[in-house]
This record gives sequence, structure tokens and C-alpha cells, in this order.
Amino acid sequence: MKKAFASLILAAIFISSLAACQTQQATKTDTSVSVSTVESTVSQTSVEGSTASQVSVEPNTVSPSSAENTLLLGQKTDPAEKYTLYLGLNDKDTYEQLISTEEALNKANQICAKYAGGYTQLSANGGWTNDDGTMGYENTIVYLLYDISEENLKGMLNEFIKTFNQSSVLVEKETTAHLYYSGE
Repeated sequence: MKKAFASLILAAIFISSLAACQTQQATKTDTSVSVSTVESTVSQTSVEGSTASQVSVEPNTVSPSSAENTLLLGQKTDPAEKYTLYLGLNDKDTYEQLISTEEALNKANQICAKYAGGYTQLSANGGWTNDDGTMGYENTIVYLLYDISEENLKGMLNEFIKTFNQSSVLVEKETTAHLYYSGE
């Protein structure tokens, strides 16, 4: 199980690094496109006071005030907190997926809609090598969230953990400069 969590952390760090590389590449090719990642934090959230693991990554550290002054496509951006959640579907006790992915998506989307103003949902598959050398696999639901309070985020995570009998949900947080582009 430790290797599975380590694999998820490495995947989250890789995604953060990839985003930072894409940001640097976009900045090099067009000076009007300048989006910077302020902070990326990966944490493991558990219920009932269990200890939490945390890893911080700072690919392109800038102050939140500079996120307010960033231009993207010639338009001023808004700073916002973006959360990425990784909800594994294997049961914490049996290490197997007990409900179909479709049913899990329906339940998880209902929970997400209850707490967040909106979301982007992605499906992912993860794998790791167990201590005995065998491969472990897990279907994972990934959510990208903006505009959610920490109170609502905690409520959502606790409901995910209880509903899907999880030991934890992997959470990544970053401050971004973004805009809702609606044309010129």
C-alpha cells in the first residue's frame, strides 16, 4: 500500500513538473502567453485524525500578486486555487474494486456536485509493484476543482473516504493564473 501511495505522489509530482515545463515552453514561444504556477502541494487526507503525508513542489514560484498581473492571450488573468483530487477505487480492506467504475463515477460525481460549484472529471489507471513483486492496479477518478472553500473540500473528501471505503484521497493544490476566455 505504501508503494501505491508513493506511486500516486510521484505521478502528481510528474504532472506538476509537466505543467511547469509546458508553462515555460509557452512563455518561450509567445511572450504574451505567460501563465505561472505559484505553488503545488500534494497531501494525503484521511479521516478520524490519521497522520497525513505531505510533499511540496514549487516548479515556478511567484507571488500571488504577480498571478493577478499575468496576461494570457492578451487578457488579464485571475488568481485562483486549483485542487486536483485522486480518488482510487480499490477498497481499503480488500484491495479490490467492489463496485463498477460506472457506478463509482455516478456516486462520486453526485458527491462532487454537492460540494463544488463545478468540476472537471477525468478517469485514470494506476499501477505499482507490490513488495512480493506482483503488480497492483487501480482505477482512479481525478477531479480538477476551482472555486471551492476548504470547508466544502474537506466535506467532499470525508464523504469520498466513507462512501468508497478509502484510507485516504490524494489532494494536490496549486495557485494558478487563469481566465475564462470568451473571444476578442
